[in-house]
Amino acid sequence: MAYPDHWMSELLAKNDIVSVVSTYVDLKPKGRRLWGLCPVHGEKTASFSVSPDRQLYYCFGCHIGGSVIQFVMDVEHLTFPEAVEFLANRAGMAMPEEVNDAAMQRARAKRERLAEACKLAARFYMETLLGENGAAGRAYLKKRGITSGSVKRFGIGYAPSEWEALKRHLGEKGFSPEELAEAGLLVKNEQSGRTYDAYRGRLIFPIIAASGRVIGFGARVLNNEEKPKYINTGDTPLYNKRNNLYGLNLQKNGKLSDLVMVEGYTDVIGLFEAGVTNAVASLGTALTQQQARLLKRYVNNVYIAYDGDTAGQNATIRGLDILMAEGLNVRVIVFPGGQDPDEFVRQSGKEAFDTLKEEALSLNAFKLEAMSRNYSMDRENEREQFAMEACRFIATLTPVERERYYQQLSKKTGYSLETLRAQGDGSRPFERREAVSPGGQKSVPARKREVTPESERIRAENALLYHMMQSPAAARLAAAQGLEKQFASAGLNAFAKALLGVYDRGDTPNLPLLLSGMQKEDAERVSAALRDEATCADPEKAAKDCLCRIERCDLSEQIEEIKRQLTEPALPAAQRAELLRDMQTLNLRMRGLS
Repeated sequence: MAYPDHWMSELLAKNDIVSVVSTYVDLKPKGRRLWGLCPVHGEKTASFSVSPDRQLYYCFGCHIGGSVIQFVMDVEHLTFPEAVEFLANRAGMAMPEEVNDAAMQRARAKRERLAEACKLAARFYMETLLGENGAAGRAYLKKRGITSGSVKRFGIGYAPSEWEALKRHLGEKGFSPEELAEAGLLVKNEQSGRTYDAYRGRLIFPIIAASGRVIGFGARVLNNEEKPKYINTGDTPLYNKRNNLYGLNLQKNGKLSDLVMVEGYTDVIGLFEAGVTNAVASLGTALTQQQARLLKRYVNNVYIAYDGDTAGQNATIRGLDILMAEGLNVRVIVFPGGQDPDEFVRQSGKEAFDTLKEEALSLNAFKLEAMSRNYSMDRENEREQFAMEACRFIATLTPVERERYYQQLSKKTGYSLETLRAQGDGSRPFERREAVSPGGQKSVPARKREVTPESERIRAENALLYHMMQSPAAARLAAAQGLEKQFASAGLNAFAKALLGVYDRGDTPNLPLLLSGMQKEDAERVSAALRDEATCADPEKAAKDCLCRIERCDLSEQIEEIKRQLTEPALPAAQRAELLRDMQTLNLRMRGLS
């Protein structure tokens, strides 16, 4: 999303990077930079740096970098528009009206209005819980062992049993019934047209987005006889359960090694009470592809800790493939006796939970375990059928995995390793069920983001970027030879062109503004280019050297490709001769660069 330059400039000016970073990192001066422990990767020696004069940051350990916007994206796990809104709220700035068209302005204004209604509703529910009308809710919480600390941390409240308590309360604050119904706070009787409170006589769990905004609610009955047990906010302009996770707003310290995925609100709260503070829950829905991608913004490792009953285990199997398809490392915590996480941890404590976590099953081990539940090991025919099905599955795994799981299968069924290996080698391929997205399309495994290795060409590109940012003459020299040839990344090409445009206008580059809308990987490259504080006496000459290095890398790559083609045995003589002439030309150009 593009924001007006004048508004973005004001946003960046009001969010000095040192001021913002200092709320997360203890910074100490050293040289021209400030240094601290990186808030994203765990470290004991400070490698995270902030440059006050450039308004940029860079970590020499994990290579994150960019402007204050990319920093907020890193530590708060936000998208670019969310990070911009986060900083706008911090600075007390209204979002720009010029962004996009009138329809989008109206939609944004509506979302702001509904968000305000949800925030006031959450406050009303909590005040009710703590007031004279909340005795029933407090009694339930006490019975469940939920403390006042959890009430405050999760914003738990209680909805009065009256039909129009919230409607009346927010009506006095200027909200119409139509607005409250659109926010999911009221429901409408289609026959009479009457609106009334959506939640009555129930415990209230606010659903809070990663940005800290209340977007919906879950409501639980105080006795298990009443049905349904839970009522959840439906889809609204603010909230879609497929795109959110309960408790994710609390996972912002940036140093998480993993997240524990549970089913319900009380599971998250029960685990928190026991000291397990990294649990999140799906919101009354089977795990979705969108939720898996949301998890991946925080961690690479996920533990599924669904209820131990049949429904919970079936949900686990569905969730495993979705998480794996997004490139996450997944393990399964299995609770004994069909218990749920809240019940288990309250009875057995955190130490027992940690033990189960250490013993968590891998994806394949859990699938085999789940497969075995369809058969009775006491019956010879069923044991044999299970062994055959399991062998078909194991045969699809890597040799090391096959060795491990054949041994486990042998212990479980009593068949010898030789018998099972023979069965697996001769079985038909196991039919894997591929994860399917909500739209019905097969999920494609996501590639893990890796730091781009600094090849000779990348080092030359970074050096060229550095000199271009130091000198208009160096930038124009690079442009004269064609910017599109110099940078492998389209984002860096766009940055270089924008930089040249600034110079052509006679202005000084505002680097945070130029980086503001860039992809994170490209912003990190620009920050990496500026990590060396050494000055250059002749940037134009240094840029020329960089251009030669880049061309030399490209020529070497072309020569190596010709050599590869020349090794093909069926290559026609005429084509071989043409390739040799091309290689001779490239070698002459290479010598000319020396």
